[in-house]
Amino acid sequence: MTVVRDFLARHAYIALAGGALLVLTRTVDFAPPPLVRADPSAHGGSAGPVPVQEFSPDLHHPQVMQLRLVLRRYDDPALPVTADDHALDDRGDVLSSPLVTAVVGTEAAVDQNVKLEGGDLQLRLALRATPRLSTGGATTLEHTLEVHSQRDGWIGRRERPVVIAGGVLGELTSRGQRWVFAVDDHLFSLDLEAVRPPGPV
Repeated sequence: MTVVRDFLARHAYIALAGGALLVLTRTVDFAPPPLVRADPSAHGGSAGPVPVQEFSPDLHHPQVMQLRLVLRRYDDPALPVTADDHALDDRGDVLSSPLVTAVVGTEAAVDQNVKLEGGDLQLRLALRATPRLSTGGATTLEHTLEVHSQRDGWIGRRERPVVIAGGVLGELTSRGQRWVFAVDDHLFSLDLEAVRPPGPV
């Protein structure tokens, strides 16, 4: 009995540390108070759906074209979204809809980072587009489009290409162009649309 009492007297700090650990793990709540909780929009982006930017009704010059790039994320990654069907557009939240005006024969550009999952996942959109007038007044669009995903993880940043496209699009003002792609558990569509005056005012 004396041996046990002497051991406890010499090593009382072990019992004290164990008791403190038990108190901390069982009774102390480390959750931050409401005033300092993480803000889901702190890394950028909108707290709600974003309206699609409208084409300008005052586009009167025959040598200009407006281009719009609309990025949607769908609420169910298993939805049968296709490149030639807009029936499920209402199931998608618009994350981005930049609108640029390009002069015929001059390159226009869109460079944008869209942050998801609190900033851990990013989509980088890069569009280069040059409208051209062909014989008869029809408009074509020379373009290159790149979409890359970036994810921050414990081993660093991982980037991968998602969409790489390019070429010449014709009759863009009547039908547009759509790409559908998935990144991890997210389903997206990206629409390239255009409007140009039919002729001189």
